[in-house]
Amino acid sequence: MSSIPPDYLTISYRPDLDVLVGRWMRQVTLDEMRQGYELLLEEAAQHHCRQWLIDVRRRFNTDREGAQWMVTEFLPRLQPRLGGYTHLAYLLAPIIMRDAEADAAFPTANALAGKPFMGERFTDEREAIEWLQHRRQL
Repeated sequence: MSSIPPDYLTISYRPDLDVLVGRWMRQVTLDEMRQGYELLLEEAAQHHCRQWLIDVRRRFNTDREGAQWMVTEFLPRLQPRLGGYTHLAYLLAPIIMRDAEADAAFPTANALAGKPFMGERFTDEREAIEWLQHRRQL
């Protein structure tokens, strides 16, 4: 992967919260989505960070193929790489929370049950960070 940051994703680590923040800056192709999540994993591994805030408010194209890749290929690699349970707080635009197609693409709680990772959706960044902090203490 290139050392030049992509134009579609910003990544930062918040040491004060021990949270990795990924902000998608625009809609992305499936290949860009995959590359972006690989970059997030690399950054998380550098900081041993298992609390992720993923801001997808500018990305309105969650699809089943991308969600399938996340659940079957990407997320199962988090525990071996990061060494524990990973929490992902997705920050969505309120309109997406009401979108049936986007909702269907987001893995259900049952799909994630018993897995070494958990995802939750939020429309408020403060609530998302509070959830991550609470999950970290469990």
